[in-house]
Amino acid sequence: MRVAGAQAGRWALAALLAVTLVGCPDGTGGDPGDPGRDAGTAAPSKTASALLENARGKVTIERGGKKGPAQLGYLYVGDALETGDESEAVVRFAGGRVIELGPEGRFELKEGEGGLVLSVAQGLVLTRNETAPPSKPLGNPVQVTLLTLFGFTRLGTTDESELTLTVDAKGAKVDVKLGGVELVSSDGKVTQIGAGKTARLGELKELNLDPIDVIINAGAGRAELKRKDDKAWAPLAKKTIALSEGDSFRVKDGRIVMQAPDGQGQLTFARGSEVTMEKARKSATAEETGFDFKKGELSAVSPVKQKLNLSGGVSLTSDKGSQFTLRRTKEGYELVSSAGDVKIERDGQEPSTVFGGRTATIPLKGAVKSEEPSREQVLLPSRSALKVLGQAGRLAITWEGEPEKPYRVELATDPAYKQKLVSGVVHQRFLNVQAPPRGSLYWHVFDEGDKEVAKGSASFAPEAGQTDLARVRNEVPEANPQTVIFFQDKPPAVTFTWAANAEAAKYKVQVFRKGDLKTPVADKSVSEDRLLLPEGALGEGEYLWSLSYLDAKGTEVGSAGAMKRLLITYDNAVQGLTIRSPKNGDPGGPKVRCQGVAPIGAKVQINGKPVQLDEKSRFDTEVAPMGAGLLVFRMVNGASEVYTVRKVRRGK
Repeated sequence: MRVAGAQAGRWALAALLAVTLVGCPDGTGGDPGDPGRDAGTAAPSKTASALLENARGKVTIERGGKKGPAQLGYLYVGDALETGDESEAVVRFAGGRVIELGPEGRFELKEGEGGLVLSVAQGLVLTRNETAPPSKPLGNPVQVTLLTLFGFTRLGTTDESELTLTVDAKGAKVDVKLGGVELVSSDGKVTQIGAGKTARLGELKELNLDPIDVIINAGAGRAELKRKDDKAWAPLAKKTIALSEGDSFRVKDGRIVMQAPDGQGQLTFARGSEVTMEKARKSATAEETGFDFKKGELSAVSPVKQKLNLSGGVSLTSDKGSQFTLRRTKEGYELVSSAGDVKIERDGQEPSTVFGGRTATIPLKGAVKSEEPSREQVLLPSRSALKVLGQAGRLAITWEGEPEKPYRVELATDPAYKQKLVSGVVHQRFLNVQAPPRGSLYWHVFDEGDKEVAKGSASFAPEAGQTDLARVRNEVPEANPQTVIFFQDKPPAVTFTWAANAEAAKYKVQVFRKGDLKTPVADKSVSEDRLLLPEGALGEGEYLWSLSYLDAKGTEVGSAGAMKRLLITYDNAVQGLTIRSPKNGDPGGPKVRCQGVAPIGAKVQINGKPVQLDEKSRFDTEVAPMGAGLLVFRMVNGASEVYTVRKVRRGK
């Protein structure tokens, strides 16, 4: 019998269990040297009470006030065992009684009247009796009693019995697989049930939360308010206002924030949302809010357990550290969980869970459909000091690891993780986020054992202007017998200059390529003492140029003497990637021409494919844009890794 999934035991406030074991084993002596002592302190020198026989995933033990990874071996009175998400522990007691503690469970071994008490704080408990002897002696058989908030279940000492006990907010469900058990409710009513039967122990009418009035804050948004007994809507003042049951508000523009007084969870309603309040309650570790969500969209963030009771008989219970978006539709709701699992309950239907990082369609009737979201096209690996330039928009932070495994992710805007944006569990190897226009993001990823498996950081900024490369006006003085012009992006504009001549009405400039003095590449007459040849008029190479003086009729009346030399040569001294084309908003198509220059020694990729660079580190290639016309240029130069995102118009 195995633990069935990580959905069990999510609402900790209602999942308080206890197991009483009557008849303390006399044992054959404890084992102070047992591996279980590695939980942070040596095992006590007294008789063992149980045996940790198997552990999977994150299982920790607390002994003597110290906590550490659990090792297989004896357990003693005072020990506390805890399981993480997707983890379980198997514990054997004298007589063959075996108890499995499911995901996110915790119990403590205590002494009770006439025996032992297994106090389970939370989790799914499964129990069976096995005839196979334990690998280590534990003493005489013991009788087991499972105690819950709603009553208790008696099990025999040696008889074959097997059952599961599931506790939710409304009661405890007992499912007997083998044998028979006796149930005693909290009011003393006794019920006998056998194999194949199920029963419930009691009903928990209310959670242990204090009633409250939630508060809303218009901030920079604009909204209207209608009190319970009012007939007309009134503008919502720019201050914090308490809402009672029956009050309504609707968001006209911007966003409105709702939260409990001194609460930790926060609900942000977008433009177009309309809400009528119902009951709200809170405690130090959980918050519950009810409202008729008529239309619109909300974003929920909470570092504590949070429950939303919505219109249509739908309730959402989210993990601590959850972050999700919920949109009201005609048929029900659409849920996008960025992080943290969300339990969905609906009137008359079986509960379901949407794992962190996934999306779901929640109809008021019919099955919930959950699926993994599409990964964003712009991918950032989990490495430090990445740079992202341009219009990044939404992107995916990625890491290496096993698929379909839960990972806890923390994303913040500061390296100390005091300003967290996301802190919760996802079930895939990426996290979709919105890139900030400016600033930084820091993230680290943990596995189910709280071991850090990846971390990274990235800074974000618009692209820097490239006018220093694209529009340089290089001057060629006539007084210099030779001028050398270096360029890094493309041949620049060139300005020829000379001293004014009193006899000249105009000046004639002729430029020839070296080795060909018959056909000028430029032949211009101007009345000023300078001539500008635009960008690209003279390409890379060696030239000879002359200056002649003309009268008003255009007749040559003299010259400046011998021809002067001009050398235009490429010299890569760029520090970053320079992209000549395309520019943002340029026309797109099946393929787009991409031109630019990188620092010497750098490597360049466009949309994940390597780009061939020439001997001077320039590139000129055609690339197929990704969806939405995205082009992602990735440059690696030593320890530097820079991403530049540009977007072209989609081709027809």
